Amino acid sequence: MLRFLHTADWQLGLKLAFIPGDRGAIARAERFEVVRRIAALAKARDVHAVVVAGDVFDDNAVGRDTIQRARDVLDELAPIPVLLLPGNHDAGGPDSVLRRLGAGKHVTALLDHASVEVAGARFYPCPLLRRHERDDPTRDLPARAPGDPVRVAIAHGGLLDFGEGESYNRIDWLGVLAKGFDYLALGDWHGTLSFDPRVWYPGAPEATRFKEKRPGNVLVVEIDEPGAKPRVEEVLVQRTRWISRREPLDDDSHVDALAAWLEGLEQKSMTLVELTLAGALSPAARVKLDALLERKEEELMLLRVSTDELHDRASEADFQELAGDGVVGRAAVILRAAASAKTAPSPPADPLSAASVDGAKPAGEAEDALRLLHRFVLEERAAEANG
Repeated sequence: MLRFLHTADWQLGLKLAFIPGDRGAIARAERFEVVRRIAALAKARDVHAVVVAGDVFDDNAVGRDTIQRARDVLDELAPIPVLLLPGNHDAGGPDSVLRRLGAGKHVTALLDHASVEVAGARFYPCPLLRRHERDDPTRDLPARAPGDPVRVAIAHGGLLDFGEGESYNRIDWLGVLAKGFDYLALGDWHGTLSFDPRVWYPGAPEATRFKEKRPGNVLVVEIDEPGAKPRVEEVLVQRTRWISRREPLDDDSHVDALAAWLEGLEQKSMTLVELTLAGALSPAARVKLDALLERKEEELMLLRVSTDELHDRASEADFQELAGDGVVGRAAVILRAAASAKTAPSPPADPLSAASVDGAKPAGEAEDALRLLHRFVLEERAAEANG
């Protein structure tokens, strides 16, 4: 029986520049730490090999520090054989980072089509030697011959149908199975996905973006004998969590519900949240929401918020709280008029005019300014009430 661990798309050295400061550094480090978890799993399951089906690195131009960190985590897999396939990010051309990796003897960079024998089975690599290959990278795989052992093909690319126009790195998986392969170990798709009991993407072990579906797994694959149906187990190894959520805020009480959900998140420092907020709130509720989001932005690894569909629902009473003869009241009148129009009116002659708040503004900017004015007044009143 052959037992191996199938993983892909580590993308070591991925910058994740959209995650700020120390949190970004932690997220980048997790791409190496997950390899340590993979090593622990491989040893616990006593696998015969670890197959990395492409994109070991994010780029062929990664620095020496990234390469050394990769060597260090790969050392933790020894003595288990590790097979590294070049993908589109680290294509196996002359400048490939896999050519200068220099990892331990247990690590093999699959830079040509020569098969590799491990534990009586045969692994057939289909390396990408350029970032974009017009031909099917599996086209040269040999058909099964009598007496062949368990055979595993390793490739990196998509399984979309061949159609009109240009396509790159497209794999004819049915053709691979027709040649008598027991398993096709794929990389490139970042979520766990199976097209057939013998054809799997494990997904990226640590997610790289919010839109990925079911990332964070590796696969433990067992094949009893040539022709036997593989047994494939998904094992979660991801530590960061990426959550994309649309939240309707059509009532002021919905802010409290959002706060409860955010507060209930576990491991906030390892959680990334993408929120789309839609609806309409009173000025007081919007101020409360803004304060909530500011707090949670500090607690979460990343909080990305879209408020394009969120609007203020100020009542006449809300406006009257601001209106008056003073500077705040006059500013409120100007901003309210601008927020009600498609664009702000032409600057009037009054010294406290639209020009004094950076000229004519789109309605959305005026709405933002009016909300900030509400917030200023509410915070001032709270400060006075607290002495």
